[in-house]
Amino acid sequence: MKLKQLSVLFIICIQFIIMNYRPCFANPLLGNVAVEQHVLPNGITCLLVNRGYTPTLALIISFKVGSVDENYQTAGAAHLLEHMMFKGTRTIGTTNYEKEKNLLDAIEALGETIDTITLKNPDNVQLPSLKQQLQQLQQQANTYVVNAAYDAIYTQEGGINFNAGTSRDMTQYYIELPCEALELWAKLESERIKEPVFRQFYTERNTVYEERLMRYDSDPQSKLFEDFIALAFSAHPYRHPTIGYRSNIPFLTLNLVRKFYFDHYTPQNMTITIVGMQDTKKTLKTLQTYFGTIPSSPSHEFVAIKEEASSSKRLVTVADANPYLLMGWLKPTMPHYDDYVFDVIASILSDGKSSRLYKTLVLDKQLVSSVDVYNGYPGSRYDNLFIVEAVPKDSAQCDTIEEAIYQQLVDLANTCSQQEIDAAVRRLESQLVFDIDTNLGVAHIISYYQTITGNWRYAITYTGMIRRVTCTDIQRVVKAYCKKETASVAVLKKVQ
Repeated sequence: MKLKQLSVLFIICIQFIIMNYRPCFANPLLGNVAVEQHVLPNGITCLLVNRGYTPTLALIISFKVGSVDENYQTAGAAHLLEHMMFKGTRTIGTTNYEKEKNLLDAIEALGETIDTITLKNPDNVQLPSLKQQLQQLQQQANTYVVNAAYDAIYTQEGGINFNAGTSRDMTQYYIELPCEALELWAKLESERIKEPVFRQFYTERNTVYEERLMRYDSDPQSKLFEDFIALAFSAHPYRHPTIGYRSNIPFLTLNLVRKFYFDHYTPQNMTITIVGMQDTKKTLKTLQTYFGTIPSSPSHEFVAIKEEASSSKRLVTVADANPYLLMGWLKPTMPHYDDYVFDVIASILSDGKSSRLYKTLVLDKQLVSSVDVYNGYPGSRYDNLFIVEAVPKDSAQCDTIEEAIYQQLVDLANTCSQQEIDAAVRRLESQLVFDIDTNLGVAHIISYYQTITGNWRYAITYTGMIRRVTCTDIQRVVKAYCKKETASVAVLKKVQ
Protein backbone atom coordinates (compact mmCIF):
# COMPACT_ATOMS: atom_id res chain seq x y z
CA MET A 1 0.00 0.00 0.00
CA LYS A 2 2.88 2.37 0.69
CA LEU A 3 5.13 1.42 -2.23
CA LYS A 4 5.18 4.91 -3.72
CA GLN A 5 5.76 6.51 -0.32
CA LEU A 6 8.56 4.08 0.47
CA SER A 7 10.08 4.76 -2.93
CA VAL A 8 10.10 8.47 -2.20
CA LEU A 9 12.08 7.74 0.95
CA PHE A 10 14.96 6.42 -1.09
CA ILE A 11 15.59 8.96 -3.76
CA ILE A 12 17.20 12.08 -2.39
CA CYS A 13 20.51 10.53 -1.54
CA ILE A 14 21.19 9.32 -5.07
CA GLN A 15 20.33 12.56 -6.81
CA PHE A 16 23.88 13.01 -8.13
CA ILE A 17 24.38 9.48 -9.50
CA ILE A 18 25.51 9.45 -13.14
CA MET A 19 26.16 6.80 -15.74
CA ASN A 20 28.57 5.09 -18.11
CA TYR A 21 32.06 5.91 -16.84
CA ARG A 22 31.48 9.67 -16.66
CA PRO A 23 33.06 11.67 -13.81
CA CYS A 24 31.05 11.21 -10.61
CA PHE A 25 29.46 13.88 -8.48
CA ALA A 26 29.97 13.72 -4.74
CA ASN A 27 26.93 12.94 -2.64
CA PRO A 28 27.28 13.61 1.10
CA LEU A 29 25.34 10.46 1.94
CA LEU A 30 26.72 8.00 -0.60
CA GLY A 31 30.12 9.34 -1.46
CA ASN A 32 31.25 9.07 -5.07
CA VAL A 33 28.88 6.79 -6.93
CA ALA A 34 28.41 6.06 -10.63
CA VAL A 35 25.65 4.12 -12.30
CA GLU A 36 26.62 2.32 -15.48
CA GLN A 37 23.73 1.44 -17.75
CA HIS A 38 24.16 -1.23 -20.41
CA VAL A 39 21.69 -3.00 -22.65
CA LEU A 40 22.53 -6.55 -23.71
CA PRO A 41 21.88 -7.48 -27.36
CA ASN A 42 18.73 -9.40 -26.36
CA GLY A 43 17.24 -6.29 -24.68
CA ILE A 44 18.04 -6.81 -20.97
CA THR A 45 18.93 -3.56 -19.19
CA CYS A 46 21.80 -3.79 -16.71
CA LEU A 47 22.49 -1.18 -14.01
CA LEU A 48 25.86 -1.57 -12.29
CA VAL A 49 27.17 0.43 -9.33
CA ASN A 50 30.65 -0.12 -7.88
CA ARG A 51 30.14 0.98 -4.29
CA GLY A 52 31.08 0.19 -0.72
CA TYR A 53 33.98 -1.03 1.36
CA THR A 54 32.84 -4.58 2.09
CA PRO A 55 33.06 -7.38 -0.51
CA THR A 56 29.30 -7.82 -0.92
CA LEU A 57 26.76 -7.30 -3.66
CA ALA A 58 23.04 -6.53 -3.73
CA LEU A 59 21.48 -8.19 -6.78
CA ILE A 60 17.99 -7.56 -8.14
CA ILE A 61 16.24 -8.95 -11.19
CA SER A 62 13.05 -7.05 -11.93
CA PHE A 63 10.40 -7.62 -14.56
CA LYS A 64 7.92 -5.02 -15.78
CA VAL A 65 4.99 -7.29 -15.14
CA GLY A 66 2.36 -7.25 -12.41
CA SER A 67 -1.36 -7.63 -11.92
CA VAL A 68 -1.99 -4.63 -14.19
CA ASP A 69 -0.93 -6.89 -17.08
CA GLU A 70 -3.58 -9.51 -16.26
CA ASN A 71 -7.12 -10.03 -17.50
CA TYR A 72 -10.00 -11.71 -15.68
CA GLN A 73 -8.87 -15.12 -16.86
CA THR A 74 -5.29 -14.65 -15.66
CA ALA A 75 -5.91 -12.55 -12.53
CA GLY A 76 -3.40 -13.64 -9.90
CA ALA A 77 -0.99 -15.18 -12.42
CA ALA A 78 1.84 -12.71 -11.74
CA HIS A 79 1.72 -13.40 -8.01
CA LEU A 80 1.44 -17.16 -8.47
CA LEU A 81 4.39 -17.04 -10.86
CA GLU A 82 6.48 -15.39 -8.15
CA HIS A 83 5.81 -18.49 -6.01
CA MET A 84 6.55 -20.88 -8.86
CA MET A 85 9.90 -19.29 -9.70
CA PHE A 86 11.31 -20.70 -6.46
CA LYS A 87 10.47 -24.27 -7.45
CA GLY A 88 13.61 -24.82 -9.51
CA THR A 89 14.63 -26.15 -12.89
CA ARG A 90 15.56 -29.48 -14.47
CA THR A 91 18.69 -29.56 -12.32
CA ILE A 92 17.69 -27.54 -9.25
CA GLY A 93 14.97 -28.72 -6.89
CA THR A 94 14.87 -32.35 -8.04
CA THR A 95 16.74 -35.59 -7.43
CA ASN A 96 15.63 -37.22 -10.69
CA TYR A 97 14.00 -34.99 -13.28
CA GLU A 98 13.50 -37.78 -15.85
CA LYS A 99 11.21 -39.71 -13.51
CA GLU A 100 9.66 -36.58 -12.06
CA LYS A 101 8.81 -35.22 -15.53
CA ASN A 102 6.49 -38.13 -16.33
CA LEU A 103 4.60 -37.52 -13.11
CA LEU A 104 4.43 -33.75 -13.71
CA ASP A 105 2.87 -34.32 -17.14
CA ALA A 106 0.29 -36.66 -15.64
CA ILE A 107 -0.45 -34.20 -12.82
CA GLU A 108 -1.02 -31.34 -15.28
CA ALA A 109 -3.37 -33.40 -17.48
CA LEU A 110 -5.39 -34.68 -14.52
CA GLY A 111 -5.43 -31.26 -12.82
CA GLU A 112 -6.87 -29.55 -15.89
CA THR A 113 -9.47 -32.31 -16.23
CA ILE A 114 -10.55 -31.75 -12.63
CA ASP A 115 -10.73 -27.98 -13.14
CA THR A 116 -12.87 -28.37 -16.27
CA ILE A 117 -15.29 -30.78 -14.63
CA THR A 118 -15.52 -28.64 -11.49
CA LEU A 119 -16.41 -25.56 -13.53
CA LYS A 120 -19.02 -27.31 -15.65
CA ASN A 121 -20.46 -29.77 -13.15
CA PRO A 122 -19.21 -29.38 -9.56
CA ASP A 123 -21.52 -32.22 -8.39
CA ASN A 124 -19.98 -34.76 -10.78
CA VAL A 125 -19.61 -38.07 -8.93
CA GLN A 126 -16.19 -38.68 -10.48
CA LEU A 127 -14.57 -35.68 -8.83
CA PRO A 128 -13.71 -37.28 -5.44
CA SER A 129 -11.96 -40.18 -7.15
CA LEU A 130 -10.09 -37.89 -9.57
CA LYS A 131 -8.95 -35.62 -6.73
CA GLN A 132 -7.67 -38.64 -4.83
CA GLN A 133 -5.71 -39.74 -7.92
CA LEU A 134 -4.23 -36.23 -8.20
CA GLN A 135 -3.17 -36.32 -4.57
CA GLN A 136 -1.46 -39.69 -5.08
CA LEU A 137 0.40 -38.43 -8.15
CA GLN A 138 1.53 -35.33 -6.26
CA GLN A 139 2.82 -37.46 -3.40
CA GLN A 140 4.82 -39.58 -5.84
CA ALA A 141 6.25 -36.49 -7.55
CA ASN A 142 7.18 -34.97 -4.19
CA THR A 143 9.53 -37.89 -3.51
CA TYR A 144 11.84 -36.35 -6.13
CA VAL A 145 11.48 -32.73 -4.95
CA VAL A 146 14.20 -30.89 -3.05
CA ASN A 147 12.33 -28.22 -1.13
CA ALA A 148 13.86 -24.74 -0.69
CA ALA A 149 16.76 -25.71 -2.93
CA TYR A 150 17.76 -22.12 -3.73
CA ASP A 151 17.65 -21.14 -0.06
CA ALA A 152 20.04 -23.97 0.81
CA ILE A 153 22.51 -23.07 -1.94
CA TYR A 154 22.51 -19.34 -1.25
CA THR A 155 22.66 -19.76 2.53
CA GLN A 156 25.74 -21.94 2.13
CA GLU A 157 27.30 -19.15 0.07
CA GLY A 158 26.55 -16.53 2.73
CA GLY A 159 23.46 -15.07 1.07
CA ILE A 160 20.92 -12.98 2.98
CA ASN A 161 17.61 -11.26 2.19
CA PHE A 162 16.72 -13.81 -0.49
CA ASN A 163 13.17 -12.93 -1.44
CA ALA A 164 10.77 -11.64 -4.09
CA GLY A 165 7.78 -9.36 -4.41
CA THR A 166 4.93 -8.75 -6.84
CA SER A 167 2.88 -5.57 -7.16
CA ARG A 168 0.44 -4.11 -9.67
CA ASP A 169 3.40 -2.81 -11.70
CA MET A 170 6.34 -5.18 -11.38
CA THR A 171 7.95 -8.32 -9.97
CA GLN A 172 11.36 -8.38 -8.27
CA TYR A 173 13.75 -11.14 -7.18
CA TYR A 174 16.59 -10.07 -4.92
CA ILE A 175 19.41 -11.23 -2.67
CA GLU A 176 22.66 -10.05 -1.08
CA LEU A 177 25.76 -12.18 -1.59
CA PRO A 178 29.54 -12.07 -1.18
CA CYS A 179 31.24 -10.78 -4.32
CA GLU A 180 32.79 -14.12 -5.17
CA ALA A 181 29.32 -15.67 -5.53
CA LEU A 182 28.41 -13.46 -8.51
CA GLU A 183 28.98 -16.11 -11.16
CA LEU A 184 27.09 -18.75 -9.17
CA TRP A 185 24.16 -16.32 -8.84
CA ALA A 186 24.24 -15.55 -12.58
CA LYS A 187 24.25 -19.26 -13.43
CA LEU A 188 21.37 -20.12 -11.08
CA GLU A 189 19.20 -17.13 -11.91
CA SER A 190 19.64 -17.29 -15.67
CA GLU A 191 18.81 -20.99 -15.58
CA ARG A 192 15.58 -20.50 -13.67
CA ILE A 193 14.56 -17.78 -16.12
CA LYS A 194 15.41 -19.83 -19.19
CA GLU A 195 13.92 -23.14 -18.15
CA PRO A 196 11.76 -22.97 -15.02
CA VAL A 197 9.96 -26.10 -13.91
CA PHE A 198 6.60 -25.32 -12.31
CA ARG A 199 6.57 -28.30 -9.96
CA GLN A 200 4.05 -28.51 -7.08
CA PHE A 201 1.78 -26.17 -9.04
CA TYR A 202 -1.56 -27.28 -7.60
CA THR A 203 -0.18 -27.35 -4.07
CA GLU A 204 1.09 -23.80 -4.47
CA ARG A 205 -2.17 -22.67 -6.04
CA ASN A 206 -4.00 -23.94 -2.96
CA THR A 207 -1.51 -22.10 -0.75
CA VAL A 208 -2.26 -18.84 -2.56
CA TYR A 209 -5.99 -19.48 -2.22
CA GLU A 210 -5.63 -19.95 1.55
CA GLU A 211 -3.50 -16.80 1.68
CA ARG A 212 -6.28 -14.95 -0.09
CA LEU A 213 -8.88 -16.15 2.43
CA MET A 214 -6.71 -15.25 5.41
CA ARG A 215 -5.42 -11.86 4.32
CA TYR A 216 -8.43 -10.43 2.52
CA ASP A 217 -11.70 -12.30 2.89
CA SER A 218 -11.30 -12.72 6.65
CA ASP A 219 -10.22 -9.11 7.25
CA PRO A 220 -13.03 -6.56 6.72
CA GLN A 221 -10.63 -3.59 6.40
CA SER A 222 -8.43 -5.35 3.82
CA LYS A 223 -11.53 -6.44 1.89
CA LEU A 224 -12.90 -2.89 1.95
CA PHE A 225 -9.60 -1.56 0.63
CA GLU A 226 -9.72 -4.08 -2.22
CA ASP A 227 -13.32 -3.12 -3.01
CA PHE A 228 -12.36 0.55 -2.83
CA ILE A 229 -9.69 0.11 -5.52
CA ALA A 230 -12.18 -1.76 -7.71
CA LEU A 231 -14.64 1.10 -7.15
CA ALA A 232 -12.10 3.73 -8.20
CA PHE A 233 -10.89 1.72 -11.22
CA SER A 234 -14.04 0.43 -12.86
CA ALA A 235 -12.29 -0.18 -16.20
CA HIS A 236 -8.50 -0.02 -15.79
CA PRO A 237 -6.77 -3.30 -14.77
CA TYR A 238 -5.33 -1.62 -11.67
CA ARG A 239 -8.61 -2.87 -10.20
CA HIS A 240 -7.26 -6.45 -10.18
CA PRO A 241 -5.96 -7.47 -6.72
CA THR A 242 -2.39 -8.70 -7.02
CA ILE A 243 -3.23 -11.95 -5.27
CA GLY A 244 -6.15 -12.63 -7.61
CA TYR A 245 -9.84 -13.21 -6.93
CA ARG A 246 -11.20 -15.90 -4.64
CA SER A 247 -13.34 -17.27 -7.49
CA ASN A 248 -10.61 -17.52 -10.10
CA ILE A 249 -7.51 -18.63 -8.14
CA PRO A 250 -8.71 -22.27 -7.95
CA PHE A 251 -9.02 -22.32 -11.74
CA LEU A 252 -5.72 -20.74 -12.77
CA THR A 253 -4.45 -23.44 -15.09
CA LEU A 254 -0.82 -24.33 -15.43
CA ASN A 255 -1.10 -23.76 -19.17
CA LEU A 256 -2.38 -20.19 -18.65
CA VAL A 257 0.28 -19.37 -16.07
CA ARG A 258 3.02 -20.82 -18.26
CA LYS A 259 1.84 -18.73 -21.23
CA PHE A 260 1.68 -15.61 -19.03
CA TYR A 261 5.27 -16.29 -18.03
CA PHE A 262 6.62 -16.55 -21.56
CA ASP A 263 4.58 -13.54 -22.68
CA HIS A 264 5.91 -11.24 -19.96
CA TYR A 265 9.18 -12.57 -18.52
CA THR A 266 11.03 -11.32 -21.58
CA PRO A 267 14.42 -9.59 -21.92
CA GLN A 268 12.73 -6.33 -22.97
CA ASN A 269 10.81 -6.33 -19.67
CA MET A 270 13.86 -7.24 -17.58
CA THR A 271 16.30 -5.13 -15.58
CA ILE A 272 19.32 -6.51 -13.70
CA THR A 273 20.67 -4.23 -10.97
CA ILE A 274 23.90 -4.98 -9.11
CA VAL A 275 25.23 -2.65 -6.42
CA GLY A 276 28.36 -3.23 -4.33
CA MET A 277 32.09 -3.83 -4.57
CA GLN A 278 32.78 -5.07 -8.09
CA ASP A 279 34.79 -4.70 -11.27
CA THR A 280 31.90 -3.61 -13.47
CA LYS A 281 33.63 -4.73 -16.68
CA LYS A 282 33.94 -8.26 -15.31
CA THR A 283 30.39 -8.14 -13.98
CA LEU A 284 29.04 -7.11 -17.37
CA LYS A 285 30.97 -9.93 -19.05
CA THR A 286 29.45 -12.41 -16.60
CA LEU A 287 25.96 -11.07 -17.30
CA GLN A 288 26.51 -11.31 -21.03
CA THR A 289 27.69 -14.92 -20.67
CA TYR A 290 24.72 -16.15 -18.66
CA PHE A 291 21.81 -13.80 -19.37
CA GLY A 292 22.74 -12.76 -22.91
CA THR A 293 21.64 -16.16 -24.23
CA ILE A 294 18.02 -15.68 -23.15
CA PRO A 295 16.14 -15.32 -26.44
CA SER A 296 14.56 -11.94 -27.15
CA SER A 297 10.85 -11.69 -27.85
CA PRO A 298 8.29 -9.00 -28.73
CA SER A 299 7.55 -6.38 -26.09
CA HIS A 300 4.26 -6.47 -24.20
CA GLU A 301 1.65 -4.02 -25.41
CA PHE A 302 0.85 -0.94 -23.35
CA VAL A 303 -2.45 -0.96 -21.45
CA ALA A 304 -4.65 1.38 -23.47
CA ILE A 305 -7.66 1.68 -21.14
CA LYS A 306 -7.77 4.99 -19.27
CA GLU A 307 -9.91 5.52 -16.20
CA GLU A 308 -12.09 8.62 -16.27
CA ALA A 309 -12.82 10.66 -13.13
CA SER A 310 -16.33 11.49 -14.30
CA SER A 311 -18.53 11.19 -11.19
CA SER A 312 -18.37 10.29 -7.54
CA LYS A 313 -18.52 6.64 -6.48
CA ARG A 314 -19.53 5.43 -3.04
CA LEU A 315 -19.47 2.12 -1.18
CA VAL A 316 -20.75 1.48 2.34
CA THR A 317 -20.15 -1.87 4.08
CA VAL A 318 -21.47 -2.92 7.47
CA ALA A 319 -19.55 -5.58 9.38
CA ASP A 320 -18.55 -6.69 12.86
CA ALA A 321 -15.33 -4.72 12.65
CA ASN A 322 -13.87 -1.37 13.59
CA PRO A 323 -14.97 1.50 11.32
CA TYR A 324 -12.75 2.51 8.42
CA LEU A 325 -12.92 5.33 5.86
CA LEU A 326 -11.20 5.67 2.48
CA MET A 327 -11.35 8.59 0.07
CA GLY A 328 -9.51 8.77 -3.24
CA TRP A 329 -9.11 10.86 -6.37
CA LEU A 330 -7.69 9.91 -9.77
CA LYS A 331 -4.57 11.84 -10.75
CA PRO A 332 -1.61 11.70 -13.16
CA THR A 333 1.33 9.44 -12.45
CA MET A 334 5.03 10.32 -12.47
CA PRO A 335 6.82 12.09 -14.08
CA HIS A 336 3.86 14.48 -14.49
CA TYR A 337 4.60 17.60 -12.46
CA ASP A 338 1.34 17.33 -10.52
CA ASP A 339 2.53 14.02 -9.07
CA TYR A 340 5.38 15.88 -7.33
CA VAL A 341 2.85 18.39 -6.00
CA PHE A 342 0.77 15.58 -4.54
CA ASP A 343 3.84 14.20 -2.72
CA VAL A 344 4.20 17.55 -0.98
CA ILE A 345 0.45 17.74 -0.26
CA ALA A 346 0.52 14.27 1.31
CA SER A 347 3.35 15.32 3.62
CA ILE A 348 1.62 18.55 4.67
CA LEU A 349 -1.63 16.73 5.40
CA SER A 350 -0.41 13.68 7.33
CA ASP A 351 3.32 13.59 8.14
CA GLY A 352 3.70 13.95 11.88
CA LYS A 353 1.55 15.16 14.75
CA SER A 354 1.70 18.75 13.57
CA SER A 355 0.25 17.86 10.16
CA ARG A 356 -3.08 19.38 9.21
CA LEU A 357 -5.21 16.24 9.27
CA TYR A 358 -3.65 14.78 12.40
CA LYS A 359 -3.97 18.03 14.31
CA THR A 360 -7.59 18.58 13.25
CA LEU A 361 -9.08 15.08 13.28
CA VAL A 362 -7.00 13.30 15.93
CA LEU A 363 -6.02 16.02 18.41
CA ASP A 364 -8.58 18.81 18.17
CA LYS A 365 -11.86 17.14 17.19
CA GLN A 366 -10.86 13.64 18.37
CA LEU A 367 -12.92 12.05 15.60
CA VAL A 368 -10.36 9.46 14.47
CA SER A 369 -7.66 7.35 16.09
CA SER A 370 -5.41 7.63 13.03
CA VAL A 371 -5.28 9.30 9.65
CA ASP A 372 -2.87 8.89 6.75
CA VAL A 373 -2.43 10.03 3.16
CA TYR A 374 -0.93 8.08 0.24
CA ASN A 375 0.06 9.38 -3.16
CA GLY A 376 0.47 7.02 -6.09
CA TYR A 377 -1.58 3.95 -5.24
CA PRO A 378 -1.98 1.21 -6.40
CA GLY A 379 0.85 1.63 -8.94
CA SER A 380 2.80 4.19 -10.92
CA ARG A 381 3.00 2.86 -14.46
CA TYR A 382 -0.39 4.45 -15.15
CA ASP A 383 -2.49 7.23 -13.65
CA ASN A 384 -3.25 6.42 -10.04
CA LEU A 385 -4.90 7.59 -6.81
CA PHE A 386 -4.35 10.16 -4.10
CA ILE A 387 -5.85 8.51 -0.99
CA VAL A 388 -6.89 9.66 2.47
CA GLU A 389 -7.31 6.84 5.00
CA ALA A 390 -8.91 7.32 8.43
CA VAL A 391 -9.91 5.08 11.32
CA PRO A 392 -13.00 6.67 12.95
CA LYS A 393 -13.65 6.25 16.64
CA ASP A 394 -17.37 5.94 15.99
CA SER A 395 -19.22 4.72 12.88
CA ALA A 396 -21.84 7.39 13.43
CA GLN A 397 -19.19 10.05 12.80
CA CYS A 398 -18.10 8.81 9.34
CA ASP A 399 -20.08 11.44 7.44
CA THR A 400 -18.75 14.17 9.71
CA ILE A 401 -15.19 12.97 9.21
CA GLU A 402 -15.64 12.86 5.44
CA GLU A 403 -16.86 16.45 5.40
CA ALA A 404 -13.98 17.50 7.66
CA ILE A 405 -11.48 16.00 5.20
CA TYR A 406 -13.08 17.86 2.30
CA GLN A 407 -12.87 21.05 4.34
CA GLN A 408 -9.20 20.48 5.14
CA LEU A 409 -8.44 20.14 1.43
CA VAL A 410 -10.25 23.41 0.74
CA ASP A 411 -8.41 25.09 3.62
CA LEU A 412 -5.07 23.81 2.32
CA ALA A 413 -5.75 25.27 -1.11
CA ASN A 414 -6.70 28.64 0.41
CA THR A 415 -4.22 29.00 3.27
CA CYS A 416 -1.13 26.98 2.35
CA SER A 417 2.13 28.72 3.22
CA GLN A 418 5.60 28.46 1.76
CA GLN A 419 6.83 27.56 5.25
CA GLU A 420 4.61 24.46 5.20
CA ILE A 421 5.96 23.49 1.80
CA ASP A 422 9.56 23.95 2.92
CA ALA A 423 8.94 21.82 5.99
CA ALA A 424 7.31 19.10 3.88
CA VAL A 425 10.26 19.06 1.48
CA ARG A 426 12.68 18.77 4.42
CA ARG A 427 10.69 15.83 5.78
CA LEU A 428 10.69 14.06 2.42
CA GLU A 429 14.45 14.53 2.23
CA SER A 430 15.29 13.68 5.82
CA GLN A 431 13.32 10.44 5.74
CA LEU A 432 15.86 9.16 3.23
CA VAL A 433 18.86 9.41 5.52
CA PHE A 434 18.05 6.30 7.53
CA ASP A 435 17.00 4.16 4.55
CA ILE A 436 19.86 4.51 2.07
CA ASP A 437 22.59 3.00 4.12
CA THR A 438 22.82 -0.25 2.20
CA ASN A 439 23.64 -1.50 -1.25
CA LEU A 440 20.22 -3.14 -1.36
CA GLY A 441 18.53 0.21 -0.71
CA VAL A 442 20.33 1.85 -3.62
CA ALA A 443 19.65 -1.18 -5.83
CA HIS A 444 15.93 -1.15 -5.05
CA ILE A 445 15.45 2.49 -5.94
CA ILE A 446 17.29 2.56 -9.27
CA SER A 447 15.80 -0.80 -10.22
CA TYR A 448 12.32 0.48 -9.38
CA TYR A 449 12.51 3.64 -11.46
CA GLN A 450 14.19 1.92 -14.39
CA THR A 451 11.47 -0.73 -14.44
CA ILE A 452 8.51 1.60 -13.91
CA THR A 453 9.53 4.65 -15.95
CA GLY A 454 12.22 3.20 -18.21
CA ASN A 455 14.68 5.74 -16.79
CA TRP A 456 16.43 5.41 -13.42
CA ARG A 457 17.49 9.08 -13.72
CA TYR A 458 14.04 10.09 -12.45
CA ALA A 459 15.67 9.81 -9.02
CA ILE A 460 18.24 12.47 -9.89
CA THR A 461 15.74 15.24 -10.52
CA TYR A 462 13.22 14.45 -7.78
CA THR A 463 14.57 16.81 -5.13
CA GLY A 464 14.74 19.72 -7.50
CA MET A 465 11.17 19.09 -8.62
CA ILE A 466 9.60 19.01 -5.16
CA ARG A 467 11.54 22.16 -4.27
CA ARG A 468 9.80 23.91 -7.17
CA VAL A 469 6.35 23.35 -5.66
CA THR A 470 4.57 26.57 -4.67
CA CYS A 471 1.33 27.51 -2.92
CA THR A 472 -0.11 28.32 -6.33
CA ASP A 473 0.66 24.76 -7.48
CA ILE A 474 -1.04 23.26 -4.44
CA GLN A 475 -4.10 25.46 -4.89
CA ARG A 476 -4.36 24.54 -8.58
CA VAL A 477 -3.88 20.79 -7.99
CA VAL A 478 -6.36 20.54 -5.11
CA LYS A 479 -9.02 22.41 -7.08
CA ALA A 480 -8.37 20.42 -10.26
CA TYR A 481 -8.38 16.90 -8.82
CA CYS A 482 -9.74 16.75 -5.25
CA LYS A 483 -13.36 17.53 -6.03
CA LYS A 484 -16.19 16.15 -3.97
CA GLU A 485 -18.09 15.24 -7.11
CA THR A 486 -15.25 13.04 -8.45
CA ALA A 487 -14.20 11.29 -5.22
CA SER A 488 -14.32 7.55 -4.64
CA VAL A 489 -15.38 6.86 -1.07
CA ALA A 490 -15.56 3.56 0.84
CA VAL A 491 -16.86 3.31 4.39
CA LEU A 492 -16.81 0.38 6.78
CA LYS A 493 -19.35 0.80 9.57
CA LYS A 494 -19.49 -1.37 12.65
CA VAL A 495 -22.65 -3.38 13.25
CA GLN A 496 -24.66 -1.66 15.97
